[in-house]
Amino acid sequence: MVSTATVPAGPDPSLVADVAARGACCDSGTVLRKLRSKLARTMEELDEDRLQARYHGLGVTPISEAPPRTPVRLAGEIQATQVVPRAGSPSLEVTISDGTGRAVAVFTGRRRLGGVDCGRSLVIEGVGRPERGRVLVLNPAYQLVE
Repeated sequence: MVSTATVPAGPDPSLVADVAARGACCDSGTVLRKLRSKLARTMEELDEDRLQARYHGLGVTPISEAPPRTPVRLAGEIQATQVVPRAGSPSLEVTISDGTGRAVAVFTGRRRLGGVDCGRSLVIEGVGRPERGRVLVLNPAYQLVE
């Protein structure tokens, strides 16, 4: 006996609807454009975007928008620390970046602060002033962020 089963003319409509609902069905041109835009960006641009996204929801002022000589709350990733002599006593300078700019927190009379290491997130509060293209904050209150 010969079986005469019918073969569907195209893909199962319920499967197509499921794939489209998940967003897995994409135009190859769109995928290639997104990939090309990601590959064309420099590491610095990717790092800036990562930092901006990380500190966006903390209720802090972006470093590039910090008003001079007014109390500000800034957050960023620690990029560098160094001990610099100022007026005969050591001062710890901590440079942070949030992807929009850089700020330097200066802790006078300190050589080290526990837990303040490169790569950690830090929130500082104090009065900032512009200096050499960055925001300088003297003896700010600080909080380490996870």
